[in-house]
Amino acid sequence: MVISPQNDCTWTYHDGKLSINLTTDEGKSYLFKTRYNVEDLFVRPESNSQFCIDDANLLTDYQDGLYEILKNESFALDLGLNAVACEKFTRPAAPTSRYFLALDRPAVEFARGDVVIVYSKAGSAGYCLVLEEIDADGMVRLMLLSEELVLDKEQNRGYQIGMMIRVCPECIGDIYSGSNDRRVRYA
Repeated sequence: MVISPQNDCTWTYHDGKLSINLTTDEGKSYLFKTRYNVEDLFVRPESNSQFCIDDANLLTDYQDGLYEILKNESFALDLGLNAVACEKFTRPAAPTSRYFLALDRPAVEFARGDVVIVYSKAGSAGYCLVLEEIDADGMVRLMLLSEELVLDKEQNRGYQIGMMIRVCPECIGDIYSGSNDRRVRYA
């Protein structure tokens, strides 16, 4: 599916969720609902506002990283659109590095669109998409791809799929390649 932003592609709302109308270069229209309810949005785009070139660039970066892992264009598009919405319209999460293991090794080099792994001190791991390498506060912005990530069982604290996570770069475990050739070993 090839989508050019100049085609009739707009942000909208459907059934209380942020959605996007996409039109392919072949003229076929699709409505994609994101995971975000209207009340979850920090910035609310006007209904029928353009899906712009910047949105398309973000989507391309996110889809490339997701497709490398998923090998499924539909899933990569769905998660990529959710990632664009997460980055542009949801409230930036408070930094939560204290809940994650800071790895005692050289920092992993990663880029926007990479799928990375983070490890919580509660013993769970989560796959995340890099939304922004380093934000104004020196944190990495991620979107959780795993169904959930437990941070503190006693306080019932954690993240669910699609939520933004902000951590220091030392908390990024590794870039997930979809194979076992990049395993991280811990002493």
